[in-house]
Amino acid sequence: MIGHKILFALSVVTGIFAQPQPKAPGLTYLYTSNVTLGGTIDYGDGPKGRRTLFSVVGGTFSGPKLKGTIIQGEDWGTTDTSGNFYPDVRSAVRTDDGADLYLQTSGTQRGDVFHLAIKFETGNANYTWLNTVAGVGILRPGNGYAIIETWAMESP
Repeated sequence: MIGHKILFALSVVTGIFAQPQPKAPGLTYLYTSNVTLGGTIDYGDGPKGRRTLFSVVGGTFSGPKLKGTIIQGEDWGTTDTSGNFYPDVRSAVRTDDGADLYLQTSGTQRGDVFHLAIKFETGNANYTWLNTVAGVGILRPGNGYAIIETWAMESP
């Protein structure tokens, strides 16, 4: 009896671990941003790390379905004790055809680049499709600017 229970348990465990790897989601390129940064405010060390505000004062973005201007934004990110920065950005952008979009971006630092998760929000009928997009991006910082490449995650 115990032997049957052990065999059953092993078959269940083996079945769980023998599952094929799930198919990875796809990515569809949305746009590349050239972000102009302004001043900073250092709030010092707090319970979630060292809080620094970076002003987003302008820029542009361009891609196959989206093109426009970055109006403004703020990054309220934190730096942990290991020196890794975690962006926490809210920004306003305007497409070339006049649609206003709100972006909420968070992420993690990976070496000299940042991996981003981007949420979009708009009431403009031409761009409501963005409201359900899970955006992912790679940010490469420069001196007073950042380049962000952005994709939409697609189900496999």
